[in-house]
Amino acid sequence: MTYKQDPMTDIPVSSLTYAIKGQRLLEQNGYTVWAGRVTGCGYKLTIRGGEDKAEMARALLMQNGIRLARRSRNGEEGGGR
Repeated sequence: MTYKQDPMTDIPVSSLTYAIKGQRLLEQNGYTVWAGRVTGCGYKLTIRGGEDKAEMARALLMQNGIRLARRSRNGEEGGGR
């Protein structure tokens, strides 16, 4: 038997503190989410669900003061400062 795997979407955040706070916030709102490190320096939240669900999660995070990491011109995650 095979199962269809839900897509995963990464949301870069500016610090470990925001990753943990964001994970708690999203879990309280029904999301399946993991906090983790990105290659190099930085942190991310991995959301189970496609881009639509990730966009709603990003909005919820920003509404609650969770700082997302900026992206550089080449698309790599950058720090939150």
